Amino acid sequence: MKNRFHSLFFFFSFSFVYALFPSLASADVLLDRVVAVVNDRVILKSELTERMFEKSQELAAKNIPVTDNKALQQQVLDSLILEDVQLDRAAALGLKAEDEEVNQQLEKIAQRNKMTIFQLRNRLNLEMENGFEKIRDKIRDQILIQKLREAEVISQVHVSESEIKHYLKRQKLSKRNTEVKLSHILIALPESATPMQRQQALEKIQKIRLMLLSGESFSKLAVRYSNGGHALEGGNLGWLKQDQVPTFFAEQVLKLEPGDISQIIESPSGFHLIKLDEEREAAGGEVTEYHLHRFMVLSDNAQNQEVPQNIADIAANMKSLEDFNALSTEFNDLPSDLNANSDLGWRTLDAIPDALREHVKTLAPNHALTPIATPQGWLIIFLEDKRKVFATENETQEAVQAIRMRKANEMFDLWLRRLKDEAFIQIKLDDDKGA
Repeated sequence: MKNRFHSLFFFFSFSFVYALFPSLASADVLLDRVVAVVNDRVILKSELTERMFEKSQELAAKNIPVTDNKALQQQVLDSLILEDVQLDRAAALGLKAEDEEVNQQLEKIAQRNKMTIFQLRNRLNLEMENGFEKIRDKIRDQILIQKLREAEVISQVHVSESEIKHYLKRQKLSKRNTEVKLSHILIALPESATPMQRQQALEKIQKIRLMLLSGESFSKLAVRYSNGGHALEGGNLGWLKQDQVPTFFAEQVLKLEPGDISQIIESPSGFHLIKLDEEREAAGGEVTEYHLHRFMVLSDNAQNQEVPQNIADIAANMKSLEDFNALSTEFNDLPSDLNANSDLGWRTLDAIPDALREHVKTLAPNHALTPIATPQGWLIIFLEDKRKVFATENETQEAVQAIRMRKANEMFDLWLRRLKDEAFIQIKLDDDKGA
């Protein structure tokens, strides 16, 4: 069975394993038991306990109090079940997380904590047996889940020509160029809800709204009651452009001032409440794009050694795209598919991994970065050129992306609940009251 690990490592504010999970020190001597079965996977009590501790720490860091441990336990168990359901679906579709994708995330973690990847591996393995591999497994699962969502939700959204024209026309007429930060509570309904189920859900969200209006914390109530995908983040949906806000929220959001709570909103997935946390001007105007190329030189032990002099010299002396292309001749014994997609195209800084961003930003065109050690070998990044563009030059592409994300946001909770409904799930949490 796959080990689960702390999702904070994906965004990393560095605390190490025993500090995060003191229970792990004695986990080997505890009698474990199954609390849920999801298709052919099992969820153990120790996993649930560890994830609950993790989430309570995250919430405490955000000043969100946990006053109902039973409700938190149910939310955390539900999130573990949904993870397994999504991983099973990803496996059924044949989706894979490539080593290079995992390595990029590990590089981000190391960079944010001012470490080399080698130092990160040693530290994690020191704090917990096979700690580095457990982090790799967790990152791989996160990448698979993201690929699944792109394949089954985002990529399935159809954007028509008329929608694009309407979007662009509305943008030109609108004087609002803002982004909104929203929090969300969902009380979900089954797809074929009975009148009684519908009435019970409505009464529940009405009570929640009254509690909010009386001054209770939105994030606290989201953790306790919400069925939305962001419940364990206090319902925080993050920053959204106006046209990424789900259609059934949009009218209400326009009426809200920061701090306001919406009226109850109904959608196919259930009843919603929205809070407008903040509002800001959207980014726009001129941006810089970078045309990048990559080349990998295989090495079994790159992370444990200095850059070989011949590879360092080649990168340092690279002055043109022809020099970069000559790498294929210089290293002609490499597998042909290893560097088949070396042209990364034009990218803004936001689309460049954190570990490389600042280095690329200061790199002159027709030069390469110092080769980077990865588990696969030495990675050479070459900057062919950079250019200034205005966001409006890509307005059609931006329109498609904004409409697609808005529709995906509308579909996501419903898609997730359908996946759950189609899975075999057996809850055993209350089977052993004495455990």
